Amino acid sequence: MWLSYALIISGLILLLVGVWVYGLQKKDAYKFFYPAIVLFVLFSLVPISYSVYVSFTNLKTGHLLERKDVITLFENEKMIVKDSELLNFEIYKNQNDFLLVVDNLSGDFKKDDKVVKLGSTMLLPKGIVKLSKGEVLDMEDLKPDFKIIHPALGEYSFYRSDMLARIQPRYIRLGDGLFKDSITGQDLTEDKEDGQFKLAGESVGPGYFTLSGLKNYKELFFDPATKFVFLKSLTWTFTWAALSVLLTFSLGAFLAVVLNDLEGKSKFIYRMVFIIPYSIPFFISVLIFKGMLNKDFGEINTWLNALTISPVPWLENKMWAKVSVLMVNLWLGFPYMLLVITGIIQSIPKSIYEASSLEGATKFQNFRFLTFPLVLRAMVPLLIGSFAFNMNNFVGIYLLTGGGPVIPNVSAPIGETDILISYTYRLAFEGAQGQNFGMAAAVSMLIFFIVVILTVLNFRVSKLINK
Repeated sequence: MWLSYALIISGLILLLVGVWVYGLQKKDAYKFFYPAIVLFVLFSLVPISYSVYVSFTNLKTGHLLERKDVITLFENEKMIVKDSELLNFEIYKNQNDFLLVVDNLSGDFKKDDKVVKLGSTMLLPKGIVKLSKGEVLDMEDLKPDFKIIHPALGEYSFYRSDMLARIQPRYIRLGDGLFKDSITGQDLTEDKEDGQFKLAGESVGPGYFTLSGLKNYKELFFDPATKFVFLKSLTWTFTWAALSVLLTFSLGAFLAVVLNDLEGKSKFIYRMVFIIPYSIPFFISVLIFKGMLNKDFGEINTWLNALTISPVPWLENKMWAKVSVLMVNLWLGFPYMLLVITGIIQSIPKSIYEASSLEGATKFQNFRFLTFPLVLRAMVPLLIGSFAFNMNNFVGIYLLTGGGPVIPNVSAPIGETDILISYTYRLAFEGAQGQNFGMAAAVSMLIFFIVVILTVLNFRVSKLINK
């Protein structure tokens, strides 16, 4: 519902702005800028606003329908009248009408009729064709309110493709959201906060999604079970992002400095070799490593066996799984750092090093007091951006470990290597207890605010550096 309103309102506003841009004002810059505004609104603002809305609802498995749809389901739920007789029937098609035959009674009806009255016995006319079960079912779908009046037993309805029954509503509607169970005679109560109809305190039928306020956020921070899972994932997310940045930067900087001191063709050859991991598609590399790290058949454990070392459960043990994802991410991430840092080092004027050599500085002192500070100064904004990227590095985690190994005895679907983004995916699409879109949207909003904070920090740091 919210998404429809958001699209309609956004469309009207964009239409009015478009009329003003292309019809009423004369600045060409606005005309070129307008398509970007349209894309930004439709593909950024609308999805973000919808995610915010969903985070304040109980949208999840069992609560995917709107309230009016749930009420319609209750109104349409039927049951066979107790102790009523079931009747076999057949339907025949004539040229312009149909004939319904029940035991020794029959009645004819046309395509648009909603009622047929059964009369006395009659012989079947010549040339009529009996409908198949599939055709009868199609007719039943087209005539949900079709009634058959039996002269002795009263009103009947379609029950199966070959059987009629006396049907009555399971729930009798008393008012807006008020129903009575025709079996027990008890009233259904509506829990609007939970979006559920209940009978004697037990949930009945599907629920509907409704605004639940801050319930999802409160559950994240105050419900003991959910809080444990969330904070565990949050802690690992920051640890994973920080270590990934630290390791890739350290190795990239080390190799950049070492290779920069080489001479001749060897420098070019080594640089090409170290850039190879960066040239292979990311997901292919991860899947290759997943095979190599297999406990029973992986190449790495095969080599360890040859050295009489026990196989390591790379992806099954929580500690080794975390080591594995960090090492694989290091292998895939350091070439980028190598390229960037190499460019920074080559842009440093050689006169600085010449001046330091006159003062008797060693290579290590040059690196410590000149190269490293200059590289770090230029790299800080990039490192913050890399931190934000690794916080949302869903593919690397999901393809290698699937978030596992699974954390035992927790209610939420989460593993030891799940970061917030993969935890959100599991909540929305892989929950053993069903999909929980409301909670997933709440977590995604927290991720959004963390990334916004990092982006603002990046701008601030960049501004300070450039002063």
